[in-house]
This record gives sequence, C-alpha cells and structure tokens, in this order.
Amino acid sequence: MSRARETYFCLRLVEYTSIPLAFCIMLYILSGYGIISPIFSLVGLTYHVSVRIHTLPLLRFVTAVLTILHTYGGVVLILSRHVRNEKIKELIKLSTLVVLLVFLFLIVLSELRTVFSLT
Repeated sequence: MSRARETYFCLRLVEYTSIPLAFCIMLYILSGYGIISPIFSLVGLTYHVSVRIHTLPLLRFVTAVLTILHTYGGVVLILSRHVRNEKIKELIKLSTLVVLLVFLFLIVLSELRTVFSLT
C-alpha cells in the first residue's frame, strides 16, 4: 500500500472509530458513576442498571477493539506527519502493531474465559 493510501486509510479509521469509541467510553464513565453515586438514579442509572451496563461483555469487547483500531490509525497518522526516517517509522509501526495484537490476544482470552467460565 502506498504511503498516501495508508495515511488516507488511517485517517478514515480514526474518524470512523472516534464517535463510537467516545460513546463507549461515556457509557463506561456514566455507569461507573452510577455504581458509586446515588445521584445518577435520578436519570435512571440505578446501581443495578449501572452494574449491568458496566459489566456487559459486548461493551468491553467493542470498546477494546475500537481502542485498538483508533490507536493504530492514530499512531500511523502521527508517524506520517512527524517522522521522516522510513526505518524508524516502520520500527515504531511494527512495535505498535505487536503491542496492540498482544493486547487483543489477552482481551480475547479474557473474554473467552469469562463467557465459557473457565477457571
């Protein structure tokens, strides 16, 4: 993939993941406050509703995947704008990809353990 196409792709990736990621993070923050503060019950976020939202496996997984995609796209965009040395750029890109894949692997293992109740 050419550098221009890669940059364009990553720009779109960051744009398309930003709003859903912000929504997921806001759900986590609001439900977290709903767990620790009774004030949120005024808007329907009782303790029990907040716990159910905060511990949803799908929300956890979607948030993690969106974070990984957004991070990779953002790193590539920053590299394309600020790093001129191609070898350093490729090294940082590769190391970011490895870290994010390990992160994804750990998340998938954790979710499989949770879903299938493995001990």
